[in-house]
Amino acid sequence: MGTSIELCIGNVSLSYSKNHMGIDYGFLFQEGDLFDRNMDPIAYGSYEEHPEEMGELDEAEELFARTLSRILPRLEILGFTLEAARAEYQAVVAEAVELDSYSELEEKKYEYLSFEEFCNLACRYPLSDLKSGYIEYETPDRDMLSQGRFAADIDEFDRIPWTDNSDSYWSETSFLSARVCILSAESMLRVFALNAANAEVEVTWAFGSIVHAGWVQREAFLPGAQQKQKVLIATEGVSDARIIRRSLDILRPDVADFFNFVDVNERHHFWGTGNLVKFAEGLLRIDVLNQVLFVFDNDAEGVDAYRKLEKLTLPGNMRAMLLPDLEDFREFATLGPEGVSVSDINGRAAAIECYLDLRLDQYPPPQVTWSNFKKDIGAWHGALDYKDSYSKHFYDQSDDLLRNGSYDVSKLLKLNDALIEQAGLLTP
Repeated sequence: MGTSIELCIGNVSLSYSKNHMGIDYGFLFQEGDLFDRNMDPIAYGSYEEHPEEMGELDEAEELFARTLSRILPRLEILGFTLEAARAEYQAVVAEAVELDSYSELEEKKYEYLSFEEFCNLACRYPLSDLKSGYIEYETPDRDMLSQGRFAADIDEFDRIPWTDNSDSYWSETSFLSARVCILSAESMLRVFALNAANAEVEVTWAFGSIVHAGWVQREAFLPGAQQKQKVLIATEGVSDARIIRRSLDILRPDVADFFNFVDVNERHHFWGTGNLVKFAEGLLRIDVLNQVLFVFDNDAEGVDAYRKLEKLTLPGNMRAMLLPDLEDFREFATLGPEGVSVSDINGRAAAIECYLDLRLDQYPPPQVTWSNFKKDIGAWHGALDYKDSYSKHFYDQSDDLLRNGSYDVSKLLKLNDALIEQAGLLTP
């Protein structure tokens, strides 16, 4: 007897616990993903043994639900990539091969599926097409009927490493769960995402029953990034922090909660590249455990400071990055001692304002003015003319206009994606 809790994609179980919380999957979800729903009792393995408990699910149950397509960015930022899933599968296969080497039975020695074959088998049918109806034990040919369309592929399934639950199934969905879901839930989500038809299938974490039964307190189930998963973004100035913060909130809302910023709305503790490098040195001295990403402008001063920071040999929980190089900046109007020309401003003058929409009717076309030569990197440093006007224009836009209006956010999207990629490389 007892109460179970499961993380599922569609009706396929990815993680199961009984009478305790198990793994905390709150980080997969955000505010707004909480629902009350009448759940299908067939999805609960414990009810196979205790059908009298099905009545407990007649009332609406609390759960978190989010489509797979919106789960993927959250997995990516935490390092749950397809390559990580490959490494996990290969480790499981290696362990199975080692166990097989001790067996004297020839039939227990398999040529296991490659990772690509494993993924193809897992994604052979859209998850939403699979049947989850319970096949009774007394049914003739129950095993084959429970396997459904997978019965034709049983030889392939036999080439997947066996687990303690591999023979526990009663439907197509439970068969796929028992025989294929041998990796962590995060890795299996990455695998199932390879089938484009699964993009809008819901990932659910139903916890209402286990709370109602008194096994776990309701306060334990919270959505959002956990504190240890969050990344502190440290920038050269308050303008950088505010622009990045707002662009993440509006353009990349599915992962915005993974980022914290230093003094976004208050006075900035370290203004300029030199002080940002000193801040990094201070964090290194106190051996801070937080994940920190230092973000420098893509100009000459930023490149100079970035190179100094690289020499400090940052630990895995700290990284430094420059705002990304863009094709838009390779031919940019510039003004210097020899007049107006066209130059590549990547690494020389691409500060945060250059990533905004630079179309302002009341001003001439965007232009950078060269100011000083940085001997350490052998490059001129420049700044965008009227940069404060471009910032003001950005702040004047409503959220809806930035999402769906004529304001050009293409460069901000590339900036956000570069930042998310770097954050995914941090190791807590």
